[in-house]
Amino acid sequence: MLMQKPKTYLIYFLFALTITACGVKQTHTNLPESNTNPTAEPRLPDTSISTQSAPTPSHTSLSKPTEPMPSPTEVPVSPKPTYVITATLNYINHTAVVTETLVYPNTSGETLSEFVLVIDANQYPGAFQLISIANQDGEAFNTYDLTGIQIKIPLANPLPPGEKLGLTLVYTLNLPPISTSINYSPNPFGYTYRQINLVDWFPFAPPYVPKKGWVVHHPWYYGEHLVYPVADFEVTLKLERAPENTMVAASTIGHREGSLYQYHLEDGRNFVFSISHLYNLLEKTIGNTKIQGYVFPSDVKAGEAAFQATLDAFRLYSRLYGPYLQPSLTMVEADFDHGMEYQGLHYLSRAFFNLYDESPKGYLTAIAAHETAHQWWYAAVANDQATEPWLDEALCTFSERLFYENIHPDALEWWQSVRIDYYQPEGWVNINIYDAGGYRPYVNAVYLNGAMFLQDLRQKIGDDAFFAFLQDYLAQNRGKIASSKIFFSILREHTTKNLDELIGKYFSPSLFP
Repeated sequence: MLMQKPKTYLIYFLFALTITACGVKQTHTNLPESNTNPTAEPRLPDTSISTQSAPTPSHTSLSKPTEPMPSPTEVPVSPKPTYVITATLNYINHTAVVTETLVYPNTSGETLSEFVLVIDANQYPGAFQLISIANQDGEAFNTYDLTGIQIKIPLANPLPPGEKLGLTLVYTLNLPPISTSINYSPNPFGYTYRQINLVDWFPFAPPYVPKKGWVVHHPWYYGEHLVYPVADFEVTLKLERAPENTMVAASTIGHREGSLYQYHLEDGRNFVFSISHLYNLLEKTIGNTKIQGYVFPSDVKAGEAAFQATLDAFRLYSRLYGPYLQPSLTMVEADFDHGMEYQGLHYLSRAFFNLYDESPKGYLTAIAAHETAHQWWYAAVANDQATEPWLDEALCTFSERLFYENIHPDALEWWQSVRIDYYQPEGWVNINIYDAGGYRPYVNAVYLNGAMFLQDLRQKIGDDAFFAFLQDYLAQNRGKIASSKIFFSILREHTTKNLDELIGKYFSPSLFP
């Protein structure tokens, strides 16, 4: 049955796939001598585990970028950066000690005199504490600039094209409490009394665009801001002071020996963990892919429905778009009020579980389909999420339509009415996150109007050409960072139809200056 409009509005209010924060400038000329972190009382009561935590980020210091937004550019992906990370997580105290080694190949064709890492955890005051950073010869970098979410490291010996830079970082994490308030942006990084989430938790090398530099965008009130090149990961997690029944969900399938969890992931955008002593596990293998679901005990029935939607969406997108090449896919019930995608793992808001009424005409099912699609449009084919968010969000919202057409056709009219038409979407599809004018206009333009554009495009060129185009777009850009220019270039290889009027209806003229 159709949801009541106030309830529908609440769910869309919750549906903001983003992380927000404020940056605190820290200019370092000497390495810190200790790893003491400031702490504050958390906002959430926690009677079962330690209550010390870092404060959560605020929105008060965010400001619109003063420099022009860069044009997204495809960046080289081979050879890839490699990360070897060992983290010891104290489950009770919500703290971690991490050693990370990064080997970065300079594929830019330029000599680099400065190296940049994105440290998204630094947007949470007191959450990230750098202990040391050294090169592959063990020589410490004693001068660097850690400002907001990036660290700039001057290279005494500039890195020529084709050479590799090795870095070893040692740092601590003091996880913040995850906000349970209803707002426009989640902060999945941190903990509640039911869940610990390590997302965007380690420093990573952003893309480098020749003649333009490092691609780093600051957090905003809504929308994602990070851009991930593919990399290979060797990750070891050691759990301390964790209950015996604690379960670890991750971006890939790991190997456990006692309290040690070891993982190997190739061609990943990032690597995340979700950890809880309360999870119930659902599992099924489809072909070579193990699909898992982690849900809380009170939501097992709804969790089974969300898991089934994930399975159905996985089969459908594998057929319509192209094969899924990773060994696993994981669904996690989020102990926060949003959905969110990461490499090999997505979160579904507890609010969607709370409203489940045993019908596919609900956001638990719709958003499960949406988040599953992100493994094709975000993980396999990435994009600049700050400057061109439509390239993943519009495709994933449109994927919901395909899901209902094929899996629950009797609910397609409900989806169109409640998910799209109710909001009367408008606005340029290709807007960036900073210029959208607010959360609601952003979603209406990028997600909803973007899905309408894709459906109109499909109808104009026909299903055969449309799905051949999407399959080709995936095949040509798997493992890369795509752009609107690339999207439309490949599209025009699959149709002779004149698309000028259609593009002009949905896209700002600035798309093709």
